[in-house]
Amino acid sequence: MPQKRHNLRRPRAVTLVEMVVAMSIMAIVMAAVLPLFAGIRNNWDTRQASVEIVQNARVLADHLHRTLATAIRVADVSPSTQERGFIELVTNDGTVCRYAVGEDGYIQFGPSGEPGDLAGPVSRFQFTCYDGNDFTTPTVEASSVRFVAVETMFANEVPTGADKTFTTQVYIRAGTLDSDESEPDEGFSPGVAVRNSIAWGGGNICIDSYRSSRGPYDPTQSGAEAVVCVNAIGTNVISLWSSAVIRGDAYIGPGGNPTTGIATWGASQITGRREALTTAVEIPALSAPTGPPFDGTPEPAVELVASQMQTIDSDRYIEGISLWGSSVLAVQGHVTIVLEQGLQTSSLAELRILPGSSLTLYAGGDVDISGSSALNGMSADPFRLRVKMIGNGKSFRMNTNAVACAVLQNPQGSVSISSQAQFFGKIQARSLEGGGRIHVDLDCDFENGSP
Repeated sequence: MPQKRHNLRRPRAVTLVEMVVAMSIMAIVMAAVLPLFAGIRNNWDTRQASVEIVQNARVLADHLHRTLATAIRVADVSPSTQERGFIELVTNDGTVCRYAVGEDGYIQFGPSGEPGDLAGPVSRFQFTCYDGNDFTTPTVEASSVRFVAVETMFANEVPTGADKTFTTQVYIRAGTLDSDESEPDEGFSPGVAVRNSIAWGGGNICIDSYRSSRGPYDPTQSGAEAVVCVNAIGTNVISLWSSAVIRGDAYIGPGGNPTTGIATWGASQITGRREALTTAVEIPALSAPTGPPFDGTPEPAVELVASQMQTIDSDRYIEGISLWGSSVLAVQGHVTIVLEQGLQTSSLAELRILPGSSLTLYAGGDVDISGSSALNGMSADPFRLRVKMIGNGKSFRMNTNAVACAVLQNPQGSVSISSQAQFFGKIQARSLEGGGRIHVDLDCDFENGSP
């Protein structure tokens, strides 16, 4: 009996069948887990490669903008159908340099015979060039090139990764530069000038240019001569993100560093110069006119609803204006209106400037343009409407599908344009934010006067 008890207490050995079963289970587990680890490793490699591609694309885009935008002229360029293209240019110090794809697949830049690797590898580096008057028909006539669209496909060296295509556009002020590139051209007149900061971003939005003297704005023929500036210096005083585009030049305050003061994130871009001002742009404070009829007590507010219509044909001092529904407030003659409060329009309402007329509007409160309402939308001539906002901290806001054609001055307040809203004309403000569309009219200015 004691011997039997001792045997019962001894540990039982693992049988061959159990070992086979255990090893089979381990093999099954490993077979299931190893592909997961492999997938994680491949995913990591793919992500790293994608990050490197984006960094390469950003380096290339910044280099193209800094170099092409300040070129004296384009000397030679490949046809738009050539996938491994090139462009040759004369830089502002007189050096002839060239962008091209080397034998190793990397984009190279530098003087002839001395190129250096810039970014890559790439499978496509394609240039489509246009002259200053036609942005629909490509040209290979180097002397006439003013706008360059560059499409680059970066090759992903990871077998599981995908190649990525990036596009950028640069406006070239060829033949207009002097020895000091930081000095704006004589007669410098920014279309958007603010004191503190610009924060602009979103999809399918832009700040571009046109000339009202040649007719209404045509989106298929939009210009790339907008000038945007901020008097402030510091980091990111001009910030663009998503796919926002400034088709023209961007300046920060005197003594600022454009490299840190101007930031473009995502697919956003500035097609022209990025420089510092030599002198701050004057953005003067405003005050309302005095004397009859602008003294004393204001008239009751103008409030129109539904399809109501009213015409103003003389100078007025009014408490405020509110337009709703499809109402119309028309201006006949050359009129000045001072508002003690602000202006609000919504739905399909319209502030209409009749033919041969103009309006100078002083607003003591906020201006809100929403829905599909319009300020001076019928004439489409910004010079006919001047909006001057007085006092501190007032806001000019546009959203949805609103339209405004005006010369806007809000030196001590903010301007916000968002959604699909469109502004035609010129703007001075303390700050600009949002993500609508601004079309700078090169033919209007901030000086007083009637058309």
